Amino acid sequence: MPQLAIDATCLPQYDKLDRPTRERLLAATRKFRELPLQALLAHPDLRIRSLPAGQDPRIRTFRISDSWTGVMLAPESGETFLLVHLLPRESAEEWAGDQRHDVNTVMGTLERRDATALQRSPLREPVNRADVHHHSDRGLFDHVSDHDLKRLGIDEEILDFCRSIGDPAELRDWGPALPQDQYEVLTELAQGHSVERVMREVVQPRQPVVGAVAADDYDSAIRNTRDRVVLVEDDQEIEDVLAGEFNAWRVYLHPKQRELAYRPRFNGPAKVSGGPGTGKTVVALHRVKHLTEHLPLGGRVLLTSFTNALVESLKRNLALLLPGELIDDVDVITADKLALDVVKDEHPDIRLRSDTRGLFANVARKHELPWPADFVYQEYRHVVMAQEITTLEGYLDPDARRGRSTPLTTDQRRDVWHAISDARAVMRQTRRLPALELHAEAARILRARPERPYTNVVVDEAQDLHPAQWRTLRAAVDPGPNDMFIAGDNRQRIYDSVVSFKQLGIGIVGRSYPLRVNYRTTTEILTWAGEILRGQRIDELGETTPEPSGATRSVLRGHPPELYGAADETAELDALARRVQGWLSSGIAPGDVCVTARTKRIRDTVVRRLREHGLPVAVFNPREHAVTDTTGTVRVTTMHGVKGLEFRAVAVVGVTAEALPRMDHVTPLEVDEHQHEADLAAQRSLLYVACTRARESLYVSWHGRPSPFLPRPRR
Repeated sequence: MPQLAIDATCLPQYDKLDRPTRERLLAATRKFRELPLQALLAHPDLRIRSLPAGQDPRIRTFRISDSWTGVMLAPESGETFLLVHLLPRESAEEWAGDQRHDVNTVMGTLERRDATALQRSPLREPVNRADVHHHSDRGLFDHVSDHDLKRLGIDEEILDFCRSIGDPAELRDWGPALPQDQYEVLTELAQGHSVERVMREVVQPRQPVVGAVAADDYDSAIRNTRDRVVLVEDDQEIEDVLAGEFNAWRVYLHPKQRELAYRPRFNGPAKVSGGPGTGKTVVALHRVKHLTEHLPLGGRVLLTSFTNALVESLKRNLALLLPGELIDDVDVITADKLALDVVKDEHPDIRLRSDTRGLFANVARKHELPWPADFVYQEYRHVVMAQEITTLEGYLDPDARRGRSTPLTTDQRRDVWHAISDARAVMRQTRRLPALELHAEAARILRARPERPYTNVVVDEAQDLHPAQWRTLRAAVDPGPNDMFIAGDNRQRIYDSVVSFKQLGIGIVGRSYPLRVNYRTTTEILTWAGEILRGQRIDELGETTPEPSGATRSVLRGHPPELYGAADETAELDALARRVQGWLSSGIAPGDVCVTARTKRIRDTVVRRLREHGLPVAVFNPREHAVTDTTGTVRVTTMHGVKGLEFRAVAVVGVTAEALPRMDHVTPLEVDEHQHEADLAAQRSLLYVACTRARESLYVSWHGRPSPFLPRPRR
């Protein structure tokens, strides 16, 4: 019987279908699994057609509705049909006629190329293959031999083509036409990586576990293309996969993700890291599902994240996976809420302090210190609380201030310590503790108790937690198998905490797993947004060493981001209104559009202006509103508010030199050079986070001088 597989290219297209068309598509896909091959090809409702002038005789089109056509690959070998694309009827045959599918026999994967475009490519004068190493100035890949390119899976057509490429920008421009896996090989080589590294990190992970795949074995190649292709078994799984990131990928996991989420045993804390859209949160949610299904009697799981908004999102998504009886065994709260609850159990009169910086300003004035009050606060936050220092002797230790660039004499340290001690005394006397003090006390209480409150702890968005918060989480669960599961990405760290898991007693050596495949954001958006972080060192999550090599790649293609600079704010917002109206006119639902800005002031200005243009808009508060709620309005929020979410179309507005970076949120260079750089990096990451919330369309605008964080236009 035929079997159906779905190419990731279909995922963003499914969002564009109305409900009746989706139902017709699902009815069609059922026939692919239920009917014998000949009956399927002859079915009158499907109207399966070959393309007489097409590049690939295996490609067929079939009718979904009067307006939409499906494109599928029907290979002669085996009976696995691949749903390749969903397109408006008027463009489907033209697109399908240009495509060709081939088996990459080195990697064992199925690749698609725009064969028509490649045939029209303007090749330079051919390079003499025998003299290739004598022409290193002629092309981007002249330093790589034909033999090595073939070892990496580059076929003859693409080998000839790549000899015509002169620079990385030209390669990127041709990316949509090139076979997906070969394009990634060439991209890695273009970045200066060695042949052996590309072999190890790109080619070998794709190769089948058992045996090679022959050039005509399309059935095996489809099944081995695990990064981009999903084999589906039933109606619900088909709908789940096509439904996209909001619900589908909560149910479907890429094989590597599933292996991590459902591994029976990790012999201690495990960490999953990866860039935006790689499924870290999805893996964490499935890990909770696995843990709750195997809890001992009386066991509990803690699922935690950095903010209340993110926790609310986790609660809603967890409800998609777990039945009510399992959800009752999970606490979904922030680390700060956990600390407050633990402390209040023993000290019911304790309240949370929110004016910590103001308190330090008063203490700094009282002690007549020669440094700004914020310097003293940063010493408290990044030295005393980060390292759990409780005595003057500990603060005077030569290694205590490692990483702080402003030198202090012993006497100066004494002065700072006495000021910090006074501030902490005020906190205790007033019974009002800031979050970091709550965590210090909560960790002490939990360590003293004979039993821990949780059997397992799962942490999402781990990159933003302070060491004091980690100590509470570490103390909340006994060390042992499956004790902690940690997911995060230092590219998205929008606060300035530096953490060493080793120093916190969280040993992850041998249990650290990177995710590299993005299923949400198009290659064009991901590549452009990556330039925001160019030159910024990205440390490994929970470590102070650079992140291991290996770039995140996307399985989706689309349009490059749209950039717009205006003379003033009014002109910028008028242009924004036109862009949003264009998205809505193209069929994108208002709830699938988000506008995000640096501050609440700009957010509120955007709402007023778009309403004046007659557009349906509303402030989006992630603490109160679910991104999956049905809504007839465009959502407008801050850059902090959009963290952890995603939308089909995102506009990032007000990206001016004054807003990013906001220098009033940056430690002056003369006060502390390292803190100055950390504050700038956090704001740069904030812009990166905002831009990578877009799945298909990204619009970035500014007025006056643009932010220096924006990538420079290619020449």
